Amino acid sequence: MATTTTVRIIKCTDPTKLFRHYDGQSEAQPAYIELDLREGTLLADYDAEVGGAIPFSTYHGFERRYSIPVLTGEAANRVMQEIAPLAERILADWVEEWDGNNMVARLGGDALAAEEEIEKMLGNGLGSYDREHPFAPDDLVTAWDIDGAVNGCEAEDYDIIAETTDERLEEIEKEILSDLAACGEGSVVVCHGLNDYLRNLRDGLAEDDTDED
Repeated sequence: MATTTTVRIIKCTDPTKLFRHYDGQSEAQPAYIELDLREGTLLADYDAEVGGAIPFSTYHGFERRYSIPVLTGEAANRVMQEIAPLAERILADWVEEWDGNNMVARLGGDALAAEEEIEKMLGNGLGSYDREHPFAPDDLVTAWDIDGAVNGCEAEDYDIIAETTDERLEEIEKEILSDLAACGEGSVVVCHGLNDYLRNLRDGLAEDDTDED
Protein backbone atom coordinates (compact mmCIF):
# COMPACT_ATOMS: atom_id res chain seq x y z
CA MET A 1 0.00 0.00 0.00
CA ALA A 2 1.16 3.54 -0.70
CA THR A 3 2.82 5.37 2.17
CA THR A 4 1.17 8.71 1.34
CA THR A 5 -2.27 9.78 0.20
CA THR A 6 -1.62 13.50 -0.08
CA VAL A 7 -0.58 14.50 -3.57
CA ARG A 8 2.11 17.14 -4.11
CA ILE A 9 1.66 19.22 -7.25
CA ILE A 10 4.82 20.21 -9.11
CA LYS A 11 3.75 23.39 -10.84
CA CYS A 12 4.72 24.55 -14.31
CA THR A 13 6.73 27.77 -14.07
CA ASP A 14 7.07 28.35 -17.82
CA PRO A 15 4.02 29.19 -20.01
CA THR A 16 5.40 26.99 -22.81
CA LYS A 17 6.84 24.15 -20.70
CA LEU A 18 4.64 21.56 -22.40
CA PHE A 19 5.62 22.57 -25.93
CA ARG A 20 8.58 20.81 -27.50
CA HIS A 21 9.08 20.43 -31.24
CA TYR A 22 12.20 18.50 -32.16
CA ASP A 23 14.03 19.35 -35.36
CA GLY A 24 13.16 16.90 -38.10
CA GLN A 25 9.75 16.05 -36.63
CA SER A 26 6.53 17.11 -38.33
CA GLU A 27 4.65 17.72 -35.07
CA ALA A 28 5.29 18.81 -31.52
CA GLN A 29 5.70 16.15 -28.84
CA PRO A 30 2.57 14.91 -27.04
CA ALA A 31 1.89 16.25 -23.56
CA TYR A 32 0.60 14.54 -20.44
CA ILE A 33 -0.15 14.87 -16.73
CA GLU A 34 1.66 12.27 -14.63
CA LEU A 35 0.79 10.88 -11.20
CA ASP A 36 3.80 9.19 -9.58
CA LEU A 37 2.39 6.65 -7.13
CA ARG A 38 5.66 6.12 -5.28
CA GLU A 39 6.56 9.79 -4.91
CA GLY A 40 3.00 11.06 -4.48
CA THR A 41 3.53 13.81 -7.06
CA LEU A 42 1.46 15.25 -9.86
CA LEU A 43 3.20 17.03 -12.74
CA ALA A 44 2.70 18.05 -16.36
CA ASP A 45 5.29 17.56 -19.07
CA TYR A 46 5.89 16.71 -22.72
CA ASP A 47 6.91 13.27 -23.94
CA ALA A 48 10.68 13.49 -24.37
CA GLU A 49 10.81 10.28 -26.42
CA VAL A 50 10.21 10.26 -30.18
CA GLY A 51 8.17 7.30 -31.32
CA GLY A 52 6.14 6.63 -28.19
CA ALA A 53 8.66 4.76 -26.02
CA ILE A 54 7.88 4.91 -22.28
CA PRO A 55 9.97 4.30 -19.14
CA PHE A 56 9.70 0.95 -17.36
CA SER A 57 8.21 2.74 -14.34
CA THR A 58 5.38 3.96 -16.55
CA TYR A 59 4.95 0.62 -18.31
CA HIS A 60 4.64 -1.15 -14.96
CA GLY A 61 2.05 1.34 -13.72
CA PHE A 62 3.94 3.32 -11.09
CA GLU A 63 3.81 6.55 -13.11
CA ARG A 64 0.27 7.06 -14.39
CA ARG A 65 0.18 9.25 -17.50
CA TYR A 66 -2.95 11.04 -18.75
CA SER A 67 -2.89 12.61 -22.21
CA ILE A 68 -3.62 16.31 -22.56
CA PRO A 69 -3.28 18.86 -25.37
CA VAL A 70 -0.30 21.19 -25.21
CA LEU A 71 -1.66 23.41 -22.45
CA THR A 72 -0.20 26.64 -21.18
CA GLY A 73 1.62 26.39 -17.88
CA GLU A 74 -1.19 28.25 -16.14
CA ALA A 75 -3.86 25.94 -17.55
CA ALA A 76 -1.85 22.83 -16.65
CA ASN A 77 -1.50 24.04 -13.06
CA ARG A 78 -5.22 24.69 -12.84
CA VAL A 79 -6.10 21.26 -14.20
CA MET A 80 -3.72 19.51 -11.82
CA GLN A 81 -5.36 21.31 -8.92
CA GLU A 82 -8.79 20.22 -10.18
CA ILE A 83 -7.85 16.54 -10.45
CA ALA A 84 -5.83 16.48 -7.20
CA PRO A 85 -8.70 15.00 -5.11
CA LEU A 86 -9.03 12.16 -7.62
CA ALA A 87 -5.28 11.65 -7.62
CA GLU A 88 -5.38 11.30 -3.83
CA ARG A 89 -8.00 8.58 -4.12
CA ILE A 90 -5.61 6.69 -6.40
CA LEU A 91 -2.72 7.18 -4.00
CA ALA A 92 -4.86 5.72 -1.22
CA ASP A 93 -5.82 2.59 -3.14
CA TRP A 94 -2.95 0.79 -4.83
CA VAL A 95 -0.45 -1.94 -4.08
CA GLU A 96 2.93 -2.99 -5.42
CA GLU A 97 3.05 -6.68 -6.27
CA TRP A 98 5.01 -9.28 -8.21
CA ASP A 99 3.38 -10.37 -11.47
CA GLY A 100 5.73 -13.27 -12.07
CA ASN A 101 8.25 -11.17 -13.96
CA ASN A 102 8.35 -7.68 -12.45
CA MET A 103 7.07 -5.60 -9.59
CA VAL A 104 4.00 -3.74 -10.85
CA ALA A 105 1.40 -1.33 -9.51
CA ARG A 106 -2.15 -2.61 -9.10
CA LEU A 107 -5.00 -0.18 -8.55
CA GLY A 108 -7.95 -1.00 -6.32
CA GLY A 109 -11.56 -0.50 -7.31
CA ASP A 110 -11.87 3.06 -6.04
CA ALA A 111 -8.53 4.02 -7.64
CA LEU A 112 -9.70 2.65 -10.98
CA ALA A 113 -12.94 4.64 -10.69
CA ALA A 114 -10.98 7.80 -9.83
CA GLU A 115 -8.65 7.26 -12.77
CA GLU A 116 -11.62 6.91 -15.08
CA GLU A 117 -12.96 10.21 -13.75
CA ILE A 118 -9.63 11.89 -14.49
CA GLU A 119 -9.70 10.61 -18.06
CA LYS A 120 -13.24 11.94 -18.49
CA MET A 121 -12.31 15.34 -17.05
CA LEU A 122 -9.41 15.58 -19.51
CA GLY A 123 -11.61 14.60 -22.44
CA ASN A 124 -9.89 11.28 -23.12
CA GLY A 125 -11.75 8.33 -24.54
CA LEU A 126 -14.56 10.46 -25.97
CA GLY A 127 -13.99 9.70 -29.63
CA SER A 128 -12.23 12.43 -31.58
CA TYR A 129 -9.97 13.97 -28.94
CA ASP A 130 -9.14 17.03 -30.98
CA ARG A 131 -12.81 17.97 -31.23
CA GLU A 132 -14.02 17.00 -27.80
CA HIS A 133 -11.35 18.03 -25.32
CA PRO A 134 -12.82 20.30 -22.66
CA PHE A 135 -10.26 23.11 -22.84
CA ALA A 136 -10.86 26.67 -23.95
CA PRO A 137 -8.72 28.13 -26.77
CA ASP A 138 -6.90 30.32 -24.27
CA ASP A 139 -5.83 27.20 -22.34
CA LEU A 140 -3.82 25.95 -25.29
CA VAL A 141 -0.40 26.88 -26.57
CA THR A 142 -0.98 28.09 -30.12
CA ALA A 143 1.67 26.82 -32.51
CA TRP A 144 2.30 28.75 -35.72
CA ASP A 145 4.06 27.34 -38.76
CA ILE A 146 7.09 29.40 -39.73
CA ASP A 147 5.66 30.07 -43.21
CA GLY A 148 2.55 31.59 -41.68
CA ALA A 149 4.39 33.55 -39.01
CA VAL A 150 6.81 35.53 -41.22
CA ASN A 151 6.43 37.61 -44.35
CA GLY A 152 10.02 37.67 -45.63
CA CYS A 153 10.46 41.35 -44.80
CA GLU A 154 11.59 40.97 -41.20
CA ALA A 155 15.08 42.35 -41.89
CA GLU A 156 13.55 45.62 -43.06
CA ASP A 157 10.65 45.66 -40.61
CA TYR A 158 12.88 45.17 -37.55
CA ASP A 159 16.08 46.81 -38.81
CA ILE A 160 18.05 43.57 -38.72
CA ILE A 161 21.63 44.12 -39.84
CA ALA A 162 24.84 42.10 -39.78
CA GLU A 163 25.69 43.51 -36.35
CA THR A 164 22.33 42.74 -34.72
CA THR A 165 22.99 40.92 -31.46
CA ASP A 166 21.48 37.63 -30.34
CA GLU A 167 19.75 39.53 -27.53
CA ARG A 168 18.07 41.85 -30.03
CA LEU A 169 16.97 38.87 -32.15
CA GLU A 170 15.36 37.35 -29.08
CA GLU A 171 13.51 40.63 -28.51
CA ILE A 172 12.33 40.60 -32.12
CA GLU A 173 11.17 37.01 -31.75
CA LYS A 174 9.09 38.00 -28.71
CA GLU A 175 7.62 40.96 -30.63
CA ILE A 176 6.58 38.70 -33.50
CA LEU A 177 5.04 36.15 -31.15
CA SER A 178 3.18 38.91 -29.33
CA ASP A 179 1.76 40.15 -32.62
CA LEU A 180 0.69 36.62 -33.53
CA ALA A 181 -1.02 36.23 -30.17
CA ALA A 182 -2.91 39.47 -30.76
CA CYS A 183 -4.41 38.14 -33.99
CA GLY A 184 -5.28 34.66 -32.74
CA GLU A 185 -7.36 32.95 -30.07
CA GLY A 186 -4.58 31.82 -27.78
CA SER A 187 -2.63 34.03 -25.39
CA VAL A 188 0.53 31.89 -25.49
CA VAL A 189 2.07 31.51 -28.94
CA VAL A 190 5.09 29.55 -30.17
CA CYS A 191 6.69 29.18 -33.58
CA HIS A 192 9.20 26.40 -34.10
CA GLY A 193 12.15 27.65 -36.12
CA LEU A 194 11.47 31.36 -35.70
CA ASN A 195 14.69 32.08 -33.83
CA ASP A 196 16.72 30.16 -36.42
CA TYR A 197 14.98 32.09 -39.18
CA LEU A 198 15.95 35.42 -37.64
CA ARG A 199 19.53 34.29 -37.04
CA ASN A 200 19.81 33.14 -40.64
CA LEU A 201 18.63 36.56 -41.80
CA ARG A 202 21.30 38.25 -39.70
CA ASP A 203 24.03 35.79 -40.68
CA GLY A 204 23.11 36.09 -44.35
CA LEU A 205 23.57 39.85 -44.17
CA ALA A 206 26.93 39.34 -42.49
CA GLU A 207 28.02 37.03 -45.31
CA ASP A 208 26.92 39.60 -47.89
CA ASP A 209 29.05 42.23 -46.19
CA THR A 210 32.03 39.87 -46.25
CA ASP A 211 31.53 39.12 -49.93
CA GLU A 212 31.44 42.85 -50.73
CA ASP A 213 34.72 43.39 -48.90
